[in-house]
Amino acid sequence: MKRYVIYGAMAVFLVATVISVVIQMQGGKEEKGYLEFRVKKGKVSEIINATGEIRPATGAQISLGARVTGTVVKEPISVGDRVKKGDLIAIIDNRELRQDVKRTLAELERIKVRYENLIKEKEQEIKGLEKELMNARLEEKRAESEFRFRKWNFNSMEALFKSRNHSVSERAFREARNDFVQARHGWKEALNSIQAAQAALTKAKIGLKRLKGEYLQERKKAEAELRKSRIRLSYSELRAPFSGVITYVSTQEGETVVAGLNAPQFVKILDESRVENWIYVDETDIGRIRDGMEVSFTVDAYPDVSFMGSIDKIYPAPVIQNNVVYYIAVVRIFRDAQRLHLKMTTHNQIHARTLRDVLVVPNGAVKFLDGHYVVRLKGAKGKGFVRVETGISDSKFTQIRSGLKEGDVVLYRP
Repeated sequence: MKRYVIYGAMAVFLVATVISVVIQMQGGKEEKGYLEFRVKKGKVSEIINATGEIRPATGAQISLGARVTGTVVKEPISVGDRVKKGDLIAIIDNRELRQDVKRTLAELERIKVRYENLIKEKEQEIKGLEKELMNARLEEKRAESEFRFRKWNFNSMEALFKSRNHSVSERAFREARNDFVQARHGWKEALNSIQAAQAALTKAKIGLKRLKGEYLQERKKAEAELRKSRIRLSYSELRAPFSGVITYVSTQEGETVVAGLNAPQFVKILDESRVENWIYVDETDIGRIRDGMEVSFTVDAYPDVSFMGSIDKIYPAPVIQNNVVYYIAVVRIFRDAQRLHLKMTTHNQIHARTLRDVLVVPNGAVKFLDGHYVVRLKGAKGKGFVRVETGISDSKFTQIRSGLKEGDVVLYRP
């Protein structure tokens, strides 16, 4: 029995010691039933309390649906499953779609083979015509040289024949003239051959250009059909557009879905990292709320955890709940968002105004007496109450505008 009494006394001593340490850490000490607090400069915020709820951010939760008609042959997910971007959600019977892809792919290959062979043949034809044109030009050069020689020879023979100074027979003169006429005819034929070869080459090049144009058009059409068929095939495989958690499943394997004006909904996917805190601010307080104000809030699931963020946007349209007008202030970015779930109730403290380096005292030290705010100052005459002018208050401290100075000690009951 004595041992239990000793243990009890030790426990009481330990509790008293802990309380004393906590009091010292808060800046005061216990004296005759009062706590002491030395007036100091600190930070104090004007707090607006409001209730809210966790909502998905825009685009954070989507409904995934089907764009083709058919039977669901595979659906390996269920509510609560976590998926990564690209993970398979469901497959709709796509045998016909796969055959369509094969058909359009085969058509594209057929066009490639046909036109590539035609283009190769035309290119070989052009090479042959270019060679013919080169030979025709060489032949024209030779024919021109022959013509000029025969012309010179004929002119010489003609002059000698007409001068009667040399012995040039009429036969020789006529042979020279015939050779000249034949050479002139041969040169003209060579020139015509060049023109014909050039025309044939130009025509072949035009044909090649036209053939390449047809090939480009036909290939583009076939490639477009192939893309369409592959896109239609992709519609039969539903994949996660981003990483998240499955929050809703409406279709099971074996069911037939019919794609119409509205895509049949398969699942809902939520990106848990992209949630918002919708704070319902009373219309009497909305005038003091601004974008960028700091917000701390808790949820019932984690009462000892304080989530921090700032107001990103204030919606202009009001909402009415229980005949009370509220405006929505949205907090979008805060830490540990993945711990929060949709529809959780949030208890918010909006830091409407923050003052730094101002005199502060604990809220419990300020009393309202005879129409004035007072504090009990250690060492003051009488009951020790002195009149003060207060400013804003938060959950711990009250601003003192006048009546006290830094270092004064006030007494208060916790």
